[in-house]
Amino acid sequence: MSDVWAVFDDYWKMYAQAFAQPFQANALFSNFATNPAITGAYAEAYVRLMIKSMLGQHFRISAGAVTRSQDKTRGLFSVPQCDVIVWDPSELPAIFECGDFALVPLCAVRAIIEVKRTGTSGEREKLTEQLKNRRSLLPNMDFLLGVFVDDDDPQPWFNDVRKPRPDWLEDYWLNNRRKPPVTRLLHNNTPDTNGIMAFIYFLAQVALHKRSGPARPNNPT
Repeated sequence: MSDVWAVFDDYWKMYAQAFAQPFQANALFSNFATNPAITGAYAEAYVRLMIKSMLGQHFRISAGAVTRSQDKTRGLFSVPQCDVIVWDPSELPAIFECGDFALVPLCAVRAIIEVKRTGTSGEREKLTEQLKNRRSLLPNMDFLLGVFVDDDDPQPWFNDVRKPRPDWLEDYWLNNRRKPPVTRLLHNNTPDTNGIMAFIYFLAQVALHKRSGPARPNNPT
């Protein structure tokens, strides 16, 4: 039986290597540009492209911002920029949309993903705080994720003891209501199999049109 599981694990390691190959090539990008604004924008664009390959038939994938009607009544229209917004135009079209940019009404949003090209254990905490801020846009909604394309933190988010399952996000929120989840695709430019599977399972849950939190209001906000 152990031999069977070894073959099974090897298969998913090879799957992760194939999935991560375009991201590993990102390391070459630094040979031509080291400005964090440029390298970060490239990483975000690549992650959006990967998400489109999974969700593009169901949703729009944009960078931009989320707007809420209650912000207008409070005089608060200084909304934060989001790296990736997964949204459903059949629910309500964007207020403004141009290419990969969109200003999206809250009721059309299905997920928010924040992307960092590289990171350390310290950067993990910064990203967590950023995600907490984004969650204020989506109260009680579970489809929120931070993604490091590559990091050098020896402590993984997911490991053999805590492997991601297709429904890992639901289990995560049961025990971590105050700390939004984060995953990584590479560790020192080597595919992180568990981190990659967590990312894929997250997108699969979004694709299933599952929605957490309070019922949708009759009027869009």
